[in-house]
Amino acid sequence: MQVSINWLKRHVDLPESVETIEKALTSIGLEVEGKEEPGKVYDKLIVAKVLTCDAHPDSDHLHITTVNTGAEIIQVVCGAPNIAKDQTVVLAPLGAELPLPSGEKLKMKKSKIRGVESFGMICAEDEIGLSDNHAGIMVLEDSIPAGTNFVSLGYYDVTLELNVTPNRPDALSHRGVARELAAKFGRPLKKLNYTLKEEAPEAISVMKLEVENGSGCSRYVGRVIQGVKVGPSPAWLAKLLHAVGMNSINNVVDITNFILMDIGQPLHSFDMAQLNGHTVKVRRARIGEKITTIDHHEHELLETDLTICDGDRPACVAGVMGGVESEINESTQNVFLESAYFNPTIVRKQSKRLGISSDSSYRFERGIDTSMQDWANEYACALIQEVAGGKILKGAVEYTGEDHPKELLQVKLRESRVQKVLGISPSAEEIRSLLTGIGLVETDNSLTFAIPPFRPDLEREVDLIEEVARLIGFDNIPYDVPNFKAQPNDLPAQETLNRRIRYALSAMGLHECLSLRFASKANIQKVFGEPNDLDRRSRPAPLLNPLSEELGVLPTSLIPNLLKSVAENEKSRPGSIRLFEVAKGQYPSETRINERDPGFDEVPLLCAVLAGHWKTKVLEEKSLPVSFADLKGLVISFFKRIGLAVELRVPEKPETFLHPAQQAEIVCGKTVLGTAGCVHPGVLQAFDMDYETFLFEVNLNLVETKLQSKVIFKPFSRQVSTTRDISMEMDEHKTHESVLAQIKGFNVKNLVSVELKSIYQGDKIAAGKKNMVYSFVYQSMDTTLTDEEVNKAHNKLREKMVQDGEIVLR
Repeated sequence: MQVSINWLKRHVDLPESVETIEKALTSIGLEVEGKEEPGKVYDKLIVAKVLTCDAHPDSDHLHITTVNTGAEIIQVVCGAPNIAKDQTVVLAPLGAELPLPSGEKLKMKKSKIRGVESFGMICAEDEIGLSDNHAGIMVLEDSIPAGTNFVSLGYYDVTLELNVTPNRPDALSHRGVARELAAKFGRPLKKLNYTLKEEAPEAISVMKLEVENGSGCSRYVGRVIQGVKVGPSPAWLAKLLHAVGMNSINNVVDITNFILMDIGQPLHSFDMAQLNGHTVKVRRARIGEKITTIDHHEHELLETDLTICDGDRPACVAGVMGGVESEINESTQNVFLESAYFNPTIVRKQSKRLGISSDSSYRFERGIDTSMQDWANEYACALIQEVAGGKILKGAVEYTGEDHPKELLQVKLRESRVQKVLGISPSAEEIRSLLTGIGLVETDNSLTFAIPPFRPDLEREVDLIEEVARLIGFDNIPYDVPNFKAQPNDLPAQETLNRRIRYALSAMGLHECLSLRFASKANIQKVFGEPNDLDRRSRPAPLLNPLSEELGVLPTSLIPNLLKSVAENEKSRPGSIRLFEVAKGQYPSETRINERDPGFDEVPLLCAVLAGHWKTKVLEEKSLPVSFADLKGLVISFFKRIGLAVELRVPEKPETFLHPAQQAEIVCGKTVLGTAGCVHPGVLQAFDMDYETFLFEVNLNLVETKLQSKVIFKPFSRQVSTTRDISMEMDEHKTHESVLAQIKGFNVKNLVSVELKSIYQGDKIAAGKKNMVYSFVYQSMDTTLTDEEVNKAHNKLREKMVQDGEIVLR
């Protein structure tokens, strides 16, 4: 937000020192981020009087002038078409420097132009940074003495760039900022002086207004001004707008921009001759309607867009930008002036969708004062009449919706609470003075305040306490070391688990990924398919106000976002990709409690992804691609690190986004914690991924429950163990889990563990077969087993393994 020091002084008397104003603004929360002082660049410009003006003998457009600089009379050659004798002009004398558009500076030197000496330059407005006008030289009032320093006339202003936070829409106007400074310096805020001169007939006799219920417009005020003369704005108006970076367009439009920057109410002016039927309708757009806005871009409107229409077509995108067909131009005679309150959410959505950001939309999005539409319109009409003439018709066409705020919020403030929060004890009178200084109204004599509509951020007692602290000055509040007994609190169980997970996976060489907590519906469908009743993860919760169409839903799983990260990493840093994320997923609840229940469960999840290659040795040039065995080892090792023993088994319900032959359930006891496997080639193709990718995802609620289960400790054997191996040939589709289940069912005496040592498939065994080598450990709790005892048990196991004929021992 750019503010002009001269403009602020129209509302409050300020100190002369700009630095003092800067410090005051920053201290009250309106941080000054930048400052522009263009006058310093033009400090050598002076006022001069044109004594003579003769045609150049060798040119049809140049003139030879003599000018009085106050100190001497010099000759200057000028090419402006409007140069004339007896004018008061701006002169750049020898030695003065003028900045050029290229960034370089033009230094005034003695020169010859078509053979005639020239000792300076008579300047146009664009040459001295006042506007883009290069039609002729700038002509000043004759009362200004020759030799006067031009900068001292006040044409150059000091402009401050303020960082206004989104909760302070009141500070998006000069009057709002001036109100804050008035309270800070203890000075009165000046009243707005204007006189509204209305004449017959009534405005409602020439204009009609229709507002659709629930359209998003809760207040609309329109006035009619007849017989205006559209032309250039007066110097005071153009100068103020130029100071805050706005170009002067014409006197009528400039007043609407002035009101916007002065008091914060966006206005829009229509050429009544271009409004069909002299009717204004506030409604949602119809299918197929289009509008060409004043930036000369055509936009196709949606049924959700709020528009201001004439009899049969959109004439303005409400709160965003007007249409080119009804804009004010030199031929405009009758003006319809709109002042309204539009729903901030609607304005923000259509501004973002249409790609139009304007000063008006910026303010509507943050919420303007709901009570200023009437007097802002009157103020603007009075100013338009002042600069463009015309007749203001009596009254206004207006509309007030049922949802428009009618009563002010009242908040009670306690002195004891102020002292407890701030640690200081301002008196009731001091509190009253500070808060009434920023526009709050005390409704009784007990520090109960009515909150003005321009401060929507003030809702609670603590908000008023913050205002007191802000106005007193945080630097003026003494600080002490807190005097309390510090007692460490245990972290919540879920946060403790999250930290253990991060530590364990980081120690295993994985990198944590922090994705946005929003997701793409398209990416979710790439993984889980179209929304269906079989998989809740395919039905994400939509956001009411998404940041973008791509981030329009809440994630039901961490898998889509992590796969997107892998795809991006493939392109930017190929090689080994090892990522994990701990976050929450939201998906439809299986049971809906009642109509008010949102119907969505929030579940903490862990997802880890492996892709690319594993380096097998530090000095080995070749690296092996990640395999399902690597994923399995990661899962088992990770859970062992955090204190759980898990196993991977064939899933009862295979996941469609995983390879059918390379996936498993992660099981602890009888609980399925999650799933693991190789990403299906079709999913890889949808994400434009080349690497074979492996992942696992688990429900951390289930993991936490398992970790909280009672641990049963068993004594370990002190006796020597004995190991025997068996090499088995079987069908290639027979799984490791089925072999283990078969062995467990034999209940072999003193058999304490079974471990898979190797798997072989190749030309040394029959096609469709595989060879698996298992290691069996025998151990007794009481005595050391003899070879005879071990052999007896082991041989019995070998006999049982071949009973069903599916396994052949080698």
